[in-house]
Amino acid sequence: MRQAGVIAGVLLLTGVVVAEQGALITGEYIEDRANRVFGCYCEWSGERVTGGKEAILGWRFRTGESTGISLAGVSAAAVVMGEATLSAGNAPRKSILFIDSRASSSQQQAVEQLLREKYGSLLGNILSVHAMPIEFRREAAHAALRIGELVNVELRKAKPIQDALQGAVLWYDPFIPMKESTLGMTVNTRYQGRDFDKQWNMNEPGISGYFGTFEVEAR
Repeated sequence: MRQAGVIAGVLLLTGVVVAEQGALITGEYIEDRANRVFGCYCEWSGERVTGGKEAILGWRFRTGESTGISLAGVSAAAVVMGEATLSAGNAPRKSILFIDSRASSSQQQAVEQLLREKYGSLLGNILSVHAMPIEFRREAAHAALRIGELVNVELRKAKPIQDALQGAVLWYDPFIPMKESTLGMTVNTRYQGRDFDKQWNMNEPGISGYFGTFEVEAR
């Protein structure tokens, strides 16, 4: 009887572990910043003072539910602006959220709530939320995020020896914990919306972002 109880307890514990693993939300992620995450010291020191105040982030949910709502297939994005370099981690910032308009209203609401809860400090003061079609593409050596004519991010897999100056090192990790990540070389980053008092279209090469996969616990 005792042995049976022990076995039952092990099975129960195993079931709890499986349930917790099954409660994960997974997907793909992209970020590009207005400063290098991998570069030489002179680039880092200059950008830390005057640059890195803008970033564009994107999520594409693959599996998982939040508050009982499936997020599979839904994409979202955020444009973030800080009063100082965002990479410092403590700069006051504001942001705009975009959620794919092809998702149902309940999915849109669940995604917004999840992003606010999991990444609230990263996003800061969310000024507005827009529902628009979002295109998110990711391949082994390339990733792209596009929202009409308002937002465009294109990264290719970085080649640190060729793409960075001599003596370059990794200065910053991704903004969010990632299951697997690839350093991204900026091809283009553009924001042409009107929610901020600034727009940009940056094509200067630099290892300024990441793309890969993420996972978070469900709400």
